[in-house]
Amino acid sequence: MKGIVIMVGERLRRFRLVRGMSLGDLEAAIDGLVSSQTLSKYERGKLQPTARVLNRIASVFGIKSAQLWGEPTCDIETEPFLNQTMDPSTDKPLSERRKFLQLPKEERDRILSEQAEEMADFYENDPEWREWEGGPLVEYDIPLK
Repeated sequence: MKGIVIMVGERLRRFRLVRGMSLGDLEAAIDGLVSSQTLSKYERGKLQPTARVLNRIASVFGIKSAQLWGEPTCDIETEPFLNQTMDPSTDKPLSERRKFLQLPKEERDRILSEQAEEMADFYENDPEWREWEGGPLVEYDIPLK
């Protein structure tokens, strides 16, 4: 069992470092489900995370929780390169996500709420979207055989 705990801890650390996150960043990203000190204990193999914690962390990393139990898929040498990659969900550098995750939860919620309102306004006032949403406005003349 000890070997599995250490392997999970090593995987947690690798995934966190690949994403350029500190322990504090990860704590914020999981909304304080566990503290950065507890996360450190997971990484050092001193504690075993619960399934709930593993699922939340995997969600933050954009992976399946089962990947935290498997063999590493990237070498430590690739981490600096991966840290500079773009976040596929936003097309922004991962460093932007880290900055966002460092904000207090209330501020993150406020920003997300504003973005949701902007999207709703955009789609509400976009004639192409309204046309698509209501179906095509053009009638097609298809001869029947």
